[in-house]
Amino acid sequence: MDLIKGIPTTAPLEEYERVMISVIYPQNRDRVLDYAAQFDSVQIGGSGYDYNIQLDDDIEHIMPDYSLYDLDYSLGFTSRGCIRNCGFCEVPEKEGMIRDNASVWEFLHPEHKKVILLDNNFQASPNWKYNLNYIIEHDLKVNINQGLDIRIMTDEFAEVLSQTKYYTWTFKRRGLHIALDDSRYKAEFLKGVDILLSKDIKPRNIMVYVLVGYNSTLKDNLERIELVKDMGLIPYIQLYNNSHDLIIRRLARWVNRKYYQFIEWEEFD
Repeated sequence: MDLIKGIPTTAPLEEYERVMISVIYPQNRDRVLDYAAQFDSVQIGGSGYDYNIQLDDDIEHIMPDYSLYDLDYSLGFTSRGCIRNCGFCEVPEKEGMIRDNASVWEFLHPEHKKVILLDNNFQASPNWKYNLNYIIEHDLKVNINQGLDIRIMTDEFAEVLSQTKYYTWTFKRRGLHIALDDSRYKAEFLKGVDILLSKDIKPRNIMVYVLVGYNSTLKDNLERIELVKDMGLIPYIQLYNNSHDLIIRRLARWVNRKYYQFIEWEEFD
C-alpha cells in the first residue's frame, strides 16, 4: 500500500480480522473515511481524526513487525506527552503531560543495532538515563527523532548523551536536533548549547530547527538564523502550518538548501 503517493482504492489485504487506521493530518480525514468504508471491521484514530481514541495496551506495547517494511532499525516511544505547552504544538492536547511509556528493549528487534526514539520530549522523560545507558551498553546507534529540549539541558544528560552513537534518522551521519522557536529563550538556548559543546559534541553535528510564521517577524527570523550560523550550528527552517507567505517560503529555501553559505539574504532571489 502506497501511503505517500495516495491512498489506494482497494484493500491491500485478502484476509483480516480487524483494520486500524491512523490519520495524522486533518486534511486526509475525508480520504481515509472513503478508504475505510470498504472494510467490515475498522477503527480510525490519530491526531487528524480524534484525540480521544487510544490504542489498547496490548497493541500499544506489542513488538512491531518490522519485516512488513523491510526495516533494519527499530522505533518506538519510551515516553508520551511533554512538559511544554507550546501554542503551535498539538502534543499537550493529544497526549498530556510527560509520562513513562516503554523501555527501549520493548520495541527493539534483537537483530537491530539502530533505534529511533519517537518521544516528543525524550530529555524530560522519567527514564531517559536508563534508556540511554541501555543504548550505550548494547552499542546501538540512536536517533532522537523529535529533538532535544535545549532549555533543560544539564551536564549529566549531555555527558551520558555524548557517550552514545547519536545519528540523524538516515543513520548516514552523526547528528542531534534542537530548536530555537522563540527569541525569548535565547539565553537558555545559548546555555544549553554551551553544555553540549563542553562534552565534545561538535557544532557541525547539531541541527537547529527555527520555527517561522508563528508570532515572529522577518527581522526576528533572520536574527535567530544568524545566531545559529555564527555558532557553527546548522539552521533548518520549519514553516508553521505550511505557511504560504512567499517571503517566508523564500527564507526557508535560502536556509534549508544552504544557499546562506555563499549568498547573503539581501541578495537572494
